[in-house]
Amino acid sequence: MARQFPRKIPRQERSRRMVENILDATARILATSGYDGASTHRIAAEAGISPGSLYQYFAHKDAVIAATVERMIEQIGAHLIETFETLSADPGTDTVRPIVAAVLDATEQNRELVRVLVEQMPRLGGSDEIKTLERRATDLAFGHLAAPATPHDPATLWMALQALQHITIRYVLDRPAIPRDTFLNELTTLIKTLTLRLHEGGTGSVPAP
Repeated sequence: MARQFPRKIPRQERSRRMVENILDATARILATSGYDGASTHRIAAEAGISPGSLYQYFAHKDAVIAATVERMIEQIGAHLIETFETLSADPGTDTVRPIVAAVLDATEQNRELVRVLVEQMPRLGGSDEIKTLERRATDLAFGHLAAPATPHDPATLWMALQALQHITIRYVLDRPAIPRDTFLNELTTLIKTLTLRLHEGGTGSVPAP
């Protein structure tokens, strides 16, 4: 889907600060009132600007929310990429639990925006930047979850990554009565089980979390 936001590219520092201020205000409203509680007039008031100033950059409410969600995804992706690159510096480290913990941390820090992403993004559509970021993060995860000397099984890794993403999101949004450490241990074991064939050809016992 073609990128639809912002309608006017902020080129001057003052304009860039205004757009960031709009996105910050949108994030605060989404966190406290959800999607239905957001409106362009309320966002403008929260940002301390006129609705007309907001409309210079965003055509409607969904465009502002889409831009806010995209920024969140970029920030989460940058955090995950930093985690993956740190793990690359120490090849002997068990990488699965740190990856699971990094995904959980990033999701918890953006809980309400993640809710908007899950509930609204199918209607808002994606962007080329989001897809590029997801591909980069997936490629990095592939390198850490699959042993370099083992033939890669894309289907198995895809299932592992989908399980990691969706189970973590549901845990954060639904808040089941499962202690955080227990969740981390169980999800780490699940991901290791799914990726075991990548490391050991499908034989052997599952490593402890």
